[in-house]
Amino acid sequence: MLAAVSLTEPRRRWLSRRRRPPEVRAELAAAGSGRYLRITAETGRDGEPDWAAVRRAAGREAGRLLLPPEAAPPPETRIGRFGGHALSRRMMENAALALLQAVGMHPRLVQVGIYDPQAVCPDLPLRFLPCAADVRVATARPDRYACQRYAAMAEFGAALTVAEDPGVLDGSLLLLAPSGPPAGSRPPRVKGLLLSAVPCAKAFRYGEAPAGGRAGTVDGYRPRVPAALAETCPPGCWIEDFLAGLYELSGVKEIGEGPPEFLRVGGQRIPLKDAAWRLAGLDITLTV
Repeated sequence: MLAAVSLTEPRRRWLSRRRRPPEVRAELAAAGSGRYLRITAETGRDGEPDWAAVRRAAGREAGRLLLPPEAAPPPETRIGRFGGHALSRRMMENAALALLQAVGMHPRLVQVGIYDPQAVCPDLPLRFLPCAADVRVATARPDRYACQRYAAMAEFGAALTVAEDPGVLDGSLLLLAPSGPPAGSRPPRVKGLLLSAVPCAKAFRYGEAPAGGRAGTVDGYRPRVPAALAETCPPGCWIEDFLAGLYELSGVKEIGEGPPEFLRVGGQRIPLKDAAWRLAGLDITLTV
């Protein structure tokens, strides 16, 4: 179950001069079809909460807490920060399928590449064979794609290309990277968009693709969720991290059912439809 921490200012205690440790409260809270553990921790005079009490309140979830960005538990507390990518990978997949549907290109003209060095998403290529005649995978573990290659031929009559050289991905309209984009001095040449399931320190921007291409990197996704669910996000926590935790740790799977509402491209948050227009080759201005 997801455990989320909010930091609050201490309440004034006019009737007592005794110095007490900052208070820590924990309660179960509903969120969509699931629940999460909401921990509210007061900060002391040094601006820090009682991290030992926070760890006790979190129990076995202390190693993967959802924390405010500014929170920095001391190493000796053995408190870890949640950093799952399950929802991002799902949103990456849903976004790519929605983009291809919006563009409406004939499958014979579409090449989709998947950069998956550790084969963490071996079933991903099969989702794209109905809308892309050419699906290619670059991985250091091609053996883990043997079943998918057989299924591609048996179900779709398609040859799934699996190779260790990332150069096989050159020319992809969409390039999906479940564990982050390829590193190195010579990244694959992407015609359209690179969709990463993890934030990128260095990313292609629109108009910066090699050889005059029009590549852009998507490295963030905002799911489309009801306002009532978004409002349950604890104060101080990022909504994207909160939804990712609910999806992965609390089983709120409806968060990953549809395509994302917004994508993060080059540090800007844009609607999915704007990215589809860009992919189709329309000259538009990215909106925040």
